[in-house]
Amino acid sequence: MRPHLAFRKHSPLPGGPDLMKPKKTDMFNSARTVMAFLILLVPGLPLVQAGSKKTDVAETVPLNLIPTQYRESVSEVIRGASFHKKSQAETFPANPRVYLRLLNEPTLTLSLWQDLGETPAKLEQIGPSQFRGTDGSGTSAVWEYVVRSPKLHVMMCDLEYVSPRGAARLNGRIVLIVRSGFFQEVNGDPWVQQQVEIFVKVDSRGWKAVAATLRPVIEKILDEQVQEAGWFVSLMTRLVEMYPDWATSVVEKQTAIPAETRTAFVDVVSQTRKAGASTGRPVMIDPQAQQASLAGPQRR
Repeated sequence: MRPHLAFRKHSPLPGGPDLMKPKKTDMFNSARTVMAFLILLVPGLPLVQAGSKKTDVAETVPLNLIPTQYRESVSEVIRGASFHKKSQAETFPANPRVYLRLLNEPTLTLSLWQDLGETPAKLEQIGPSQFRGTDGSGTSAVWEYVVRSPKLHVMMCDLEYVSPRGAARLNGRIVLIVRSGFFQEVNGDPWVQQQVEIFVKVDSRGWKAVAATLRPVIEKILDEQVQEAGWFVSLMTRLVEMYPDWATSVVEKQTAIPAETRTAFVDVVSQTRKAGASTGRPVMIDPQAQQASLAGPQRR
């Protein structure tokens, strides 16, 4: 069963109850987790089958920002994508420094979630910008940031999925583009706006022969994961701001995460701490009670 998070009534989650509605699936236990926390922030738009209209690479991503050794691979995936999905822009209250720290360092984000509930997901950093992970449900992947700047993130992924009985095996490549923007309300409160675009190219031999059978499976995986991940990242950003002591305590114990990464996170959380932030931690409650404990409309 998927854990549900509760918050003290005097500290409702910024953004309102929409982000806390129970989901149909467990984000980690019944989904492709490696994709979940890196395929970010998309609020459930219909998946578009690519191929009928070629995408102009130069209009999609500024190639001059992509290192030379990655340009051809990025272009190939975008031009020949089997699947394509683009989100509407989403706006939510969050400190940009906390948001970017979690976006740039997915091992931090996953460690916080693991402290709140059991998950078979595993992730390790294998290079300065590379991460390797498995979800315990047949998916393994290696992700690499090829562009990592405040307003633009471009990631490349080599992905392998093996069905539970081994009857289906898929290999593919993903280009994930995250565009971010930041602004302040007149009262000084910071907000984040983000949009995600994803291109998936299936490289497996014989894909065309089985596409009619496997396409609905892949579409379901992508659609569920992108929906869940959008809720996940924005929620975790706000949890860190609401419960800074909990967040820093969890991260400081993660000896598998590089010390400099942990230290940088703790420093950011300390420097952006809000007056009146809770010294406790999120707790689990019944989802109906959870809904009743939250108030306020989500800004769109």
